[in-house]
Amino acid sequence: MGYIKRIILILILAIFTSSVYSQTAPVKVDLYSNGVKLNADFYPVSGEDKYPTLILLHGYPGGEGDQFGLGKKLSLSQINVLVFNFRGTWSSEGIFSFESSMDDIGAAIKFLKNKKNSETCNVDTSNIIVAGYSFGGAMALTAAIYNPEIKRIISVGGADESVFGRKVLTDNNFRNMFEQMLKASELPDGPVNCDTKAYIELWLSDIDKYDQVKHAESLADRDILFLGGWNDSNVVLEEHILPLYRKL
Repeated sequence: MGYIKRIILILILAIFTSSVYSQTAPVKVDLYSNGVKLNADFYPVSGEDKYPTLILLHGYPGGEGDQFGLGKKLSLSQINVLVFNFRGTWSSEGIFSFESSMDDIGAAIKFLKNKKNSETCNVDTSNIIVAGYSFGGAMALTAAIYNPEIKRIISVGGADESVFGRKVLTDNNFRNMFEQMLKASELPDGPVNCDTKAYIELWLSDIDKYDQVKHAESLADRDILFLGGWNDSNVVLEEHILPLYRKL
């Protein structure tokens, strides 16, 4: 748990210390997911050993580059960081969807475990952590249900997307609000390349697939750190985080 505790402390520092927004130039890496190139940056530890490596996932629609200066801060604390944009968002190629986002996480793990990449980037392939904020946390948990290579997870305000899906199915006001939010992020006005209507329908057609509580048994052997806010009005603890925690 030593590295997890260190990450928590650095996360707190990153949020409350203004100096974290100063950037160092990361290394651009060629990260592909199902043949689609993702915009990806790698923050390496300066050293010759093998180091724990954290995959840092953006929220929706996220932004380009580092989050809260964590790439820089963690790399200075002996933890490599890989940051990328999900498929179809910002400078990443392809079309965005929940399915493709989960595939992208798997592609990032394969990239880090590739022998050439792990040697070049000094990656301890036995200690890869997938950490995400908001949508990134949701995708980290959901992807882990179907990908046993995701062993260690940090979910910061990560939703259970099936909870949102069932609200969309039963509450027209919520559905209208949800669709408008997603539509506003679409190209050309937003940074996301997707057909909102099509991907919502695909998501809702198999809503149980994203039900973290229903699939909790698949997560029982993982190391998971949940971080949430008591007053978070979007990812409500009693709806999204505590049900899975209790089931586990």
